[in-house]
Amino acid sequence: MNTPLTSHQPKEEKAIVIGGGIAGLLTARVLSDHYEEVIIIERDELPQEPSTRSGTPQAFHPHRILPRGSMIMERFFPGYIDDLLVQGAPSTQNEKMSLFTSYGSLQMVPPEKNASSSRALLEWTFRQRVQQISNVRFLSKQEVTGLQTSADQSQVTGVHIKERSEQKQERTVTADLVVDTSGRSSKLIKWLEAMGLEVPQPERLKVSLGYSTRYYRIPRHVKEKWGGVVSEAQPDKGIGTGMLGYIEDNMAQTLLFSAGGAHYPSTNPEEYEKELQALATPMISEIVKELEPMGVPRGYRTPESVRQHFEQMEDWPAGLLVVGDAFCNFDPIHGQGMTVAAIEAEMLDICLHEKRHTSQSHFERHVLQRMQEAIEPAWWLSSVADLRWKGVEHVGAEPLKGVSFAQKYFNLYVKQAVKLANEENNPSMFQQYFMMNALVLSPRDIINAHTLNMLLTGNGSLEEKQLLAELGNVDEQQIQERLDELIPSFSLAVDEKALHSFPSIPLSNTKA
Repeated sequence: MNTPLTSHQPKEEKAIVIGGGIAGLLTARVLSDHYEEVIIIERDELPQEPSTRSGTPQAFHPHRILPRGSMIMERFFPGYIDDLLVQGAPSTQNEKMSLFTSYGSLQMVPPEKNASSSRALLEWTFRQRVQQISNVRFLSKQEVTGLQTSADQSQVTGVHIKERSEQKQERTVTADLVVDTSGRSSKLIKWLEAMGLEVPQPERLKVSLGYSTRYYRIPRHVKEKWGGVVSEAQPDKGIGTGMLGYIEDNMAQTLLFSAGGAHYPSTNPEEYEKELQALATPMISEIVKELEPMGVPRGYRTPESVRQHFEQMEDWPAGLLVVGDAFCNFDPIHGQGMTVAAIEAEMLDICLHEKRHTSQSHFERHVLQRMQEAIEPAWWLSSVADLRWKGVEHVGAEPLKGVSFAQKYFNLYVKQAVKLANEENNPSMFQQYFMMNALVLSPRDIINAHTLNMLLTGNGSLEEKQLLAELGNVDEQQIQERLDELIPSFSLAVDEKALHSFPSIPLSNTKA
């Protein structure tokens, strides 16, 4: 059910969404509250059941929605988790999740209702909801070939489309707003340059990442015995990430990940199983011995993550926006992509509501700027994590702020958080760290003078010495000022309502 508009002003006439993936579906849901008609233009034929589309090459691999994204999606698609559960997705509520870090292991038991599923089932679930919205319609098997603009090219007024069929008929669809959600395959930069516009150089994280995924059938007794497992990467030792989780149809997925380009996880079944054994914990390999392989592993490789800076364009055309991977794409191992798309869609909704009450010049640039501020923590956190790998490099007009300091700060923080959880049964520190990576808390809620003073116990540990070296010679009164120099401001704060609605995550003592 759509949230009713609070403004007395009428809706604008028509909006077009390029791309029918999850970012496009979320965007269409938002726009349906503000436009009389919303058209989703999708290259693929829409499947009649949950299945992988050719336009989603990553769909074979594990997907997850971080808690911040789940909050937003629940707002726009109330009860979507129940839909997933009804369609066979396994519940993760109260399921033991084993997490292995460099400093020890923890068990988390999520108390809130949630489900784990394939990308195909999740997209199918959202599409079913969007198809029920009366003012949204789909144009499938249609490719957008370009933008229609005003005579002076200051405004986008529609798109040119071509049928992906033998006829290949072409036509133009007009609109008041066009939103590109077509992901990494977006042609937006090409279209902007064709309009004579100069596009700023993006930030690039040259990550050279690779991951491989394998599916298994789960014997009945295994799911009751084992929960999900995450074995975190230890880049300094050349050890990659490993994951095991459960999805619909009584299946499990395992994933191997590494970055930097020195080694990519194998897609050879025998080598893949050996690499599972070489993870920081043998648990995943032990579980897999009780599962039934379904086919061979599949790999995915990408050279870089990219963050566009369209908001810097003073001549950005009116009537054009971009959401999702076409705006900023991430290393998928951090699970941020769908959540960031949800954050951007939510920000678009906020800006459209504000526009109905207050006139806003250069509205589209304003939206892009607000989106950038909202997604900055996600980009920074994933970059800080990936830059631990030898061979990963950040390239941009401005250097990425605070990387070395943050890496050493998080090392010390996690070390103490795991110790506190295991030795004193106090998970509060780790819960804060989890919520930061879930994009519920700002990094500034973790990196501050109060927490730093708590971390610096004076015990002379290697992690503490390394962090003190990054701080330099500062007295207690200068610490916050020094942190402000080292760490981005993350100016768009996380909504306090989100924090209060986020449930605590019980942790139990476990020994690796």
